[in-house]
Order: sequence, then structure tokens, then C-alpha cells
Amino acid sequence: MSDRGFRGEGHVLLTPANRYASRLPWLPEAVVYKLVSPRLEPARFSQQLLCLDEAPGAPAGPPPGPEQFLYVLSGRLRTRVDGAEHDLTSGGFSYCPPGSSLELVDATAARVLRVHRLWSPLQGGRPPGAVHGHRDDHAADATPVAGLTRRELLPAGDPSFDFAMSIMRFAPGAGLDQVEIHDEEHGLYMLDGGCRYLLGTGWHEVAADDFIYMAPYCPQSFVAGAEGGEYLLYKDVFRDLP
Repeated sequence: MSDRGFRGEGHVLLTPANRYASRLPWLPEAVVYKLVSPRLEPARFSQQLLCLDEAPGAPAGPPPGPEQFLYVLSGRLRTRVDGAEHDLTSGGFSYCPPGSSLELVDATAARVLRVHRLWSPLQGGRPPGAVHGHRDDHAADATPVAGLTRRELLPAGDPSFDFAMSIMRFAPGAGLDQVEIHDEEHGLYMLDGGCRYLLGTGWHEVAADDFIYMAPYCPQSFVAGAEGGEYLLYKDVFRDLP
């Protein structure tokens, strides 16, 4: 049993020992961990961990409507988006635009992160198109923070996207150079390594496969451990919310 799981004002830390198995009506054979959803105010998105041990008996998919993002942590997943099939392996990802049809056609020991939310339209703007790729297709760009690189999986300069998915990699001992307090909310999944994370007024030990939700204006900072640390980060972008 782990006692690292924590819920505070504006943040939640979930560990593999604390998260609770659930199911989805369109994917009844899979174990699903609902990491965050709008039932946790003020979250405006959902993030889940789908554990697909084997292929479903028939293609399965959620009802069309929200935009979705899939990231394969391990194993293999074949998807069908608006009729086009894509094979994703560990590190592969897929963005499915709002209103598109998504089916999970085949899976082999796949652990998949799924983000879904209602797209926030721009005045006169169109939804973004589908995006498929692999993390290795995107350069790990240096940042102003020493020891920190960043991979942007979705087009960072396209305002039709209302959220970003980034892979942040910290060298051993590297950390953010400030305590951040900002309007954007985060869903953070720790991919590798470990760190100490400031959430609100307290520091928390964070390890691989932990998840953190951070609400808008939650004070936050990060210092990597001796092995460094890497995480996948959701952040809402390009919108002036009322």
C-alpha cells in the first residue's frame, strides 16, 4: 500500500496503488482507470488509462463527439479513424478531431492514455485535422530552463488546437526555475524516472506511472531525481475563456 496518493486544494496525485479500476460501456472487457474527469471541479477534460490486454472481439469505439488524443505507453494498438487504420506502438499517438469516428480495431498488451474533451471553437474557425505519429518524429527541443527539453506532439502554432500534448524531459537534478501559477490546467502522467513536485504548499515524491491533476492557478514546481524524469503533459491553449 502506498500513502503517496494525495488530494489537496486544486490538485490530485494518483499512484498505481491508489487508483481504482473501472470500466467503459463501449469497452467492457478492458480495465480502465479514470485519472481525472469534469466530475472533479474545475477540470474541463477527461484523462484515462486503458488497459487492453488483448484485441476486442469486434472493433470498439466511443460515440462521436468530443476530440480525443491517444498515447500508447506500451504494447501495440491499431486504430481506425474515419475509416483510415493506423498502427501505434509504444510512443505512438493519435489525435482524433471532434466529430470523428474512432475505433480500436486490435490491441496486444496495450496500455493507452486517452484524453477527451469538448472542442472549444474559434470565431469563424474550423476544427483541426487528424494527427498521427510517434514521439521520435518530434525533436526534443532545448528550453530556457537548464537540463529541460520539450517535444510538442501537436502543432504548437496552430490555434485550431485547444490543447497541447508535450513530453518534458529533465536531466538528473534539473528543475523548473520558478514556482508557476497560471491560468492553464494540467494533466501530467509520469513516463520515466522520478521527482519531487510542489503542489500547492507541499512537496510530493512522484514516480513513474503516477498521475497529477493541477487546476488553474495551482502553485507548482518540479525537481528531477537522480535518474532524471520525463512526463507527458496536457495543457489547454489558445483560448480566452470566459
